[in-house]
Amino acid sequence: MPNYSALLSLFDRYHSFALSTHINPDGDAIGSELALYTFLTEIGKSVKVFNTDAVPKNYKFLPCWEIIEGVKAVDTYRPEVLVVLDASALERIGKTLSKTLLPIHKLVNIDHHATAEAFGDINLIMPSASSTSEIVYKLIKHYQGAIGKACALCLYTGLMFDTGCFRYSNTTAETHRIAAELIEVGEFAPDEVYQNVYEQLPVAKLRLLSEVLGTLQVTHDRKIASVYATQEMFRKIGTKADAVEGIVNQIQSIAGVEVAICVSEMTDRSTKVSLRSRGHVDVSKLAAEFKGGGHARAAGCRIVAPYLTALTTLVQTAQRYMDQSSSEYTD
Repeated sequence: MPNYSALLSLFDRYHSFALSTHINPDGDAIGSELALYTFLTEIGKSVKVFNTDAVPKNYKFLPCWEIIEGVKAVDTYRPEVLVVLDASALERIGKTLSKTLLPIHKLVNIDHHATAEAFGDINLIMPSASSTSEIVYKLIKHYQGAIGKACALCLYTGLMFDTGCFRYSNTTAETHRIAAELIEVGEFAPDEVYQNVYEQLPVAKLRLLSEVLGTLQVTHDRKIASVYATQEMFRKIGTKADAVEGIVNQIQSIAGVEVAICVSEMTDRSTKVSLRSRGHVDVSKLAAEFKGGGHARAAGCRIVAPYLTALTTLVQTAQRYMDQSSSEYTD
């Protein structure tokens, strides 16, 4: 069982806290930090939340989302404790925040990625957990604190997102028990949470999907599928790179595909990468080769290279992992 005592004692010892999560925050990132924010404020703490990127529109149904501030709001603010959630490395909260959001006393790292670095003074890293939201849930339970309605909704959203709506392999019987309790406590309708997160697609995103699918390539063995999105596509459609989120999952759904790759050309000419696997290839290890990380079946990284160069390298690397996997299976 993880040792929660050191972290729990911080809740009693200190008064001012700052929370942050990774760039391009997803449902688990936002859900876990808003849940912890809600809990800490309810026990009388002063809490601020700073993220590099804004809250996506589909998460603005969550309680207190508007309290999340940007990089410029940090200024000279110095919390006693900084808690970083769902980021596999401190730099993942953003270059500026990682250098300016400095705690007076303690840096805390709460994460569930197997590739997570132990960068905190206190590290609560649980790769067996379905999500960082699950860890926050257990942390509050060990504190013997009450999970209120707002907190329950945030935790459920994070849990739902990182389990792929309870269909990924990280979904366990315990995951369902936690979800059931959160639904009961939060008194919300699960279908409405799903609708808010997944059924608020702007028309521009669907038009982008059409463009991106036009770049689809599948290797000769049909095991690796890849697509790319360019700045020209974004300008043509009038959208941004964050509209690419989720497209890689559709590529993964192609029959026979083991590894799905989606790359996006960024404004600084670097390449953002999303990786998915059906299980034969651990894409977190693949991403780690490019200083990224994540989970065995879902990972990502950023490569300082043109998108086509990066994509070629990624496909070659994925093929190497596929060959190794086939060899191990045969042996």
